Amino acid sequence: MAASPSLRLLRTVALALSPMLSLPAAHAAATPSPVASGAQAAPALRVAFVDTARILRDSAMAKAASQKLEQRFEPRRRKLAALSQRIDALRTKLQDNSVVMSDDQRMQAQQQLADLSRQFRDDQQAFAEDLNSQRNADVSRILDKANAVVDQVARRMGCDIVFQNAVYVNPHIDITNAVIQALDAQKPSR
Repeated sequence: MAASPSLRLLRTVALALSPMLSLPAAHAAATPSPVASGAQAAPALRVAFVDTARILRDSAMAKAASQKLEQRFEPRRRKLAALSQRIDALRTKLQDNSVVMSDDQRMQAQQQLADLSRQFRDDQQAFAEDLNSQRNADVSRILDKANAVVDQVARRMGCDIVFQNAVYVNPHIDITNAVIQALDAQKPSR
């Protein structure tokens, strides 16, 4: 009785992948050879891995983007820190002097504290949104360039497939260092 075409295909794929997956010899022996059935043996699949988190952490482009982001947002961060200190000082003053303050003074100080707290919350939210937006734009730009470099490196090395996420990676197939070196060798663009 002849095997169905899908079963033959499954056996051929299993046989082609068996060297990579280290299938037990008993299973490999039980699977008919594609050569014995008249089919051509599939070429070995060249697999590689790239760690995008390392690229975003260790590449010169990522480090420069991070430094530029810090410099750009540092004045706003300092302004928020100063506003926070001002709120803390006003809160302490209100707590320490509330007994000796008139009702009008206490209400005025409480209103000022509420206004400053609202301003701080709004400024902090705007800061976080702007920072995240710029960081996401930088990451996207870096990954676009990194993906192009991954493609070049993988083609040069004769890879058939490159994975970006894995539970375990044999260091032998990790091309991250080659990608970072190639990415760092590119001239910075504006």
